Amino acid sequence: MGTKELIFERVIKKEEEGTYFPVEFQVPEHVEELELSYAYTRFEQREYDNGETVKTEVNIVDLGVCAAGNRYIGSSGSDRTHIVISPYGSSQGFAPSEIEPGTWSVIAGAYKIKEGGCRVEYRVVFHLKQRKLYRGDTHIHTIGSDGNLSLEELALTARKEELDYVVITDHNNYAQNHQLPHMEGLTMIPGCEWTHYMGHAGILGAKRPFDNPFCVNSRQEMERKFAEAREQGAIVVLNHPFCPSCGWRWGMEETEYNLVEVWNGATPAAVNRKCLDWWDGKLKEGMRIPVIGGSDFHRLEYGRMPASPCTCLYSWSRTEKDLMEAMAAGHGFVVYGPEGPMASGHAGGKIFGDVISPEEEVHFHFWKLRTGDEIRLISDKGEEVFEVGSCVTEFRCSHKMQGLKYLRAEIKRRGIPAGEMPALLTNPFYIKGEEA
Repeated sequence: MGTKELIFERVIKKEEEGTYFPVEFQVPEHVEELELSYAYTRFEQREYDNGETVKTEVNIVDLGVCAAGNRYIGSSGSDRTHIVISPYGSSQGFAPSEIEPGTWSVIAGAYKIKEGGCRVEYRVVFHLKQRKLYRGDTHIHTIGSDGNLSLEELALTARKEELDYVVITDHNNYAQNHQLPHMEGLTMIPGCEWTHYMGHAGILGAKRPFDNPFCVNSRQEMERKFAEAREQGAIVVLNHPFCPSCGWRWGMEETEYNLVEVWNGATPAAVNRKCLDWWDGKLKEGMRIPVIGGSDFHRLEYGRMPASPCTCLYSWSRTEKDLMEAMAAGHGFVVYGPEGPMASGHAGGKIFGDVISPEEEVHFHFWKLRTGDEIRLISDKGEEVFEVGSCVTEFRCSHKMQGLKYLRAEIKRRGIPAGEMPALLTNPFYIKGEEA
């Protein structure tokens, strides 16, 4: 993680004693964590000719912090001279907070100031965001509907699997979104699974996606319900759309959505394969449809665990906001489980899900491979296949984009529970000029 440092000072005059005032500083963009420390002469020591030494408290300066827009973060009086603020957890007395760019301020409390004034030096270290790979599950149920794990039990299970995020999607219920526990290293994202006789849809990223009951009795009411959810900041994903019992019967082409769940852990592999083939056909037509996978986890049982499959996202941070933006943009891939193979792809600073120039060359990197794995680069013009040799665990290759509508990758692996599905599938690179 890269850093930037800012040092500034404020001389507090004796006549300002007993007042509070802001000391402003600028926070740049793309900051994940902020460290703030300050120093001043609090004590003065005097030695006398008779050998006595006297230490006297001459200055006391309190500390508080406001974020951009004068949003109060917290204070610590004069007890601490170093604090950390981040969205994952801040120092005691300071609220967890995303580090938004703009004008922040230190609240300087001039509790005691000596004659002649007190010079205070402030030092801020900005820990900058860097795009990283985060593993998680976009479709999980709890005892909030028909699951058998509490939110706390689910969080513990997710961390044991070394997941970075989970989206809670109980059926037609969002009460649990106001009870999400804090678990170190895990981001719990609010959501719900809108469940109807005509199909299921994940509504992800909003604590309260709609005010009125979930019930609808017509396409128009369904569309209004989804529009309301989007107004609340949610993204809409069509879940297991080809499932024979609870597939999407409103019509894929007639529905406005953000994502498609191309791989559902509770759906037979042949049905998931049908969805994958449909998606690839739409890509060939020039459409741009980001995809994710979700376990549809309900309870611990044979062959069922969270993140089976696992959606891996390249995100600027582990905050809900950045993860949801990465998901909506297709900045990632789906793999049969968090222990499976991994992939990255880049072209001129762009990654999976991005639109690139036809002159670009895409560079792929695959790791955690096994002997016999098949790497397939898939486009509207066909496939290029590489077989992984004995003892090979990593593989890199490149592919030119000239003449293609899209380019994505899959890994086929024998002996895994994915059946007809690949072990891994990425979102595509799209060609600039090809309309969605």
